[in-house]
Amino acid sequence: MTASSAATSSSSSSSTSTTTLTTTMMPDENECLKKEEERFKSPDPAPTLDEEVDIATLPSMLEDDPNGNVVQCDLGFKGPRWGPQHAGAMKLASMYSKEKRLQEEVSLIFAIFFFITVFVNLLVSWETSIWKSVVFYAVLGVMTADFLSGLVHWGADTFGSVETWFGRSFIRPFREHHVDPTAITRHDFVEVNGDNFMLCIVPLGLILYQQLTYERAELTQWASFHWYILLLGIYVALTNQIHKWSHTYFGLSKWVVFLQKAHIILPRSHHKIHHISPHACYYCITTGWLNWPLEYIGFWRKLEWVVTAATGMQPREDDLKWATKLN
Repeated sequence: MTASSAATSSSSSSSTSTTTLTTTMMPDENECLKKEEERFKSPDPAPTLDEEVDIATLPSMLEDDPNGNVVQCDLGFKGPRWGPQHAGAMKLASMYSKEKRLQEEVSLIFAIFFFITVFVNLLVSWETSIWKSVVFYAVLGVMTADFLSGLVHWGADTFGSVETWFGRSFIRPFREHHVDPTAITRHDFVEVNGDNFMLCIVPLGLILYQQLTYERAELTQWASFHWYILLLGIYVALTNQIHKWSHTYFGLSKWVVFLQKAHIILPRSHHKIHHISPHACYYCITTGWLNWPLEYIGFWRKLEWVVTAATGMQPREDDLKWATKLN
């Protein structure tokens, strides 16, 4: 045997060995899908705040790269587990329509008008005697917004289907976010915040109506509550922007990073816990203050039980479909 043929034989043998090893190590796709389904149906308890999320052992997004979630699938798939190349992510992104964009733009215009008008009217009628109650309501507004962000986030993550008009319009972004977490960092201000601003239109519109029709004495009585709704609205409107910052690892303002580290707004490392598959914990995304106490009492699992008992809907059923979409 010549040296050349020996080298060729050796190379062929090495290639065959590598192929055999790869085949042996590749998990059975059906088995992997079954494990993922079990994980979605019976999620593990959330890690505590002082625990490190180990990306080597947990199916969580990476932190050190804004597109670091594009990793080879840990389920045995032939495509990425997360990221813009995921089949489900591409399909969901393509469903963002011109009509949806228009709704977001109109929502922003109306909400900003109401925010400015209500704020100016409150300043004009300001009474120094209410400053303590305004400070109290500012803190209460933050906590209310944090809870509401968790409630809406939990509901849209856990139930509903993209196959309905409401689902395509308002649940689709939640499904996309789980299969491509950093897509939000590539969305502009309108797409990120339009729906949250929309939620503020009705309550701010009611306050403006009161400001235009009530007597001065009545407005003084309502002033503290109006400040509460205004401040709550600001926190609600900015929640998804804060959420976007929690997925942004480069180019953030030093002030934003400071607020994250001080836990005044949602920290990046804190929100990473939510992105442990099947995304069934730490739903609050304004400040994240309420995540630990709500997890401690098992609030979300109990709420899921109530909804399933009342409606028959299964938690995360639609989310699982998109997470395991191969083509």
